[in-house]
Amino acid sequence: MSPGTLKFRVEALTESITYQAFNYTRRGTFDRHKLLIATLLCLRIMIRKGLLKQDEVDALIMKEVSLDPPPQPENLKMIADALWPSVVGL
Repeated sequence: MSPGTLKFRVEALTESITYQAFNYTRRGTFDRHKLLIATLLCLRIMIRKGLLKQDEVDALIMKEVSLDPPPQPENLKMIADALWPSVVGL
């Protein structure tokens, strides 16, 4: 088996196994959780392929709130005051 054929075969198997695992998991979850599972699986695949960095995904998922945010600048007053600590934390 040539290296190109082997690489193609491994990618096809990985895709098939990922799809089957998702299908198996999807059958056992509530409808409201299916989108969450699909999103997390997609993010994990993108991290492994190098399309996303882990710290970017962590910043997206884990909401960090600044406990002592600086005053909001005038040019950013369109952001609600309640959201400003989250923006600073991000």
